[in-house]
Amino acid sequence: MTKRKKKIKYNAQFIHFLFFILLIFAIVNVYSYKKNGEILFFINQKVKKEKIAKQKQEEYNFCLEKKYTENEVAEDLELKIQELDDFIVSNKYKVSVYYEDIATGFSYKYQPSTSYYGASLIKLVDALYLINKAIVGEIDLDNETMVYKEEYKRAFSTGMSAHKFGEEVSIRDLITYAVSVSDNSAHYMLYDYIGHSNLKAYGQSLGGKLILTGGDIFGNQSVEDTNCYLKEAYRIIKENEEYGPYLKSIMDNNVRNSYNTNEIKIYHKYGAYGIYYHDIGLNLEDHPYAISIFTLHEDKNYEEVIQNIHMKVRELRDVFLEHRKNICYQKVYSD
Repeated sequence: MTKRKKKIKYNAQFIHFLFFILLIFAIVNVYSYKKNGEILFFINQKVKKEKIAKQKQEEYNFCLEKKYTENEVAEDLELKIQELDDFIVSNKYKVSVYYEDIATGFSYKYQPSTSYYGASLIKLVDALYLINKAIVGEIDLDNETMVYKEEYKRAFSTGMSAHKFGEEVSIRDLITYAVSVSDNSAHYMLYDYIGHSNLKAYGQSLGGKLILTGGDIFGNQSVEDTNCYLKEAYRIIKENEEYGPYLKSIMDNNVRNSYNTNEIKIYHKYGAYGIYYHDIGLNLEDHPYAISIFTLHEDKNYEEVIQNIHMKVRELRDVFLEHRKNICYQKVYSD
């Protein structure tokens, strides 16, 4: 005799409860799926927007540093250039000027090829030549030395005054003295160490046309020439981790620095003799630039002349940068 299976009876309330639970579970899953989908969509949209914004910013920054062309000249820029020319003429300044925005190449030039006695400006070329030799490993600035002889002694030699005749002085110290305090004795020693033909050929390789013309070891210069030297100094400062900071440090001085104010810093080298006073340097803030101003105002108001022209040049710079920003914004973000 076989046993019957006992039928399990479910009452209606239990079945309704179970159905309700399953329904809630299904609703929760659908809601979670939808919510997660919305979150994922939001995240993807945010990432996409951030990627587009980053790409736009990169395009904008690239545009800002694009090389300047004459086609870009706008009326306000032309007026500012003319205003600067008129300012120099109306004040009867006897000067030459070369300003260049290093990234874009935008420049202002006033009598750029005029030849002047360069005086101590040549000392920066001494430094560039020897630092480049050190960079490629041909000399060691600390171990290479020269003997300080009486024949090298000159006036205006603050650095070398700490040394005695017969003492060996490192090439690094001689470069430091020549640039930071414009030491004349140090230049005479470096000139002998480098050699006339080597120094002249090096300056020419950078674009200098007048270097060591004029009959002595200082020679003539033009603002075109010194603009070439400044751009080489900028390259070393920006690209070389070992010698860039050193070059920057010796150009960071206030020895007859006619540019520096509380708001503006120029890494510079000056040259002065007789009626000649010149100051050249680099501004390393955003949108770095090179500036060379040569004058025949050493015997009177050279500092005022250079400061006044420099301020006008910076006004021109601001107009150019604003003009470039507007062009780039329209190009990148107009759509």
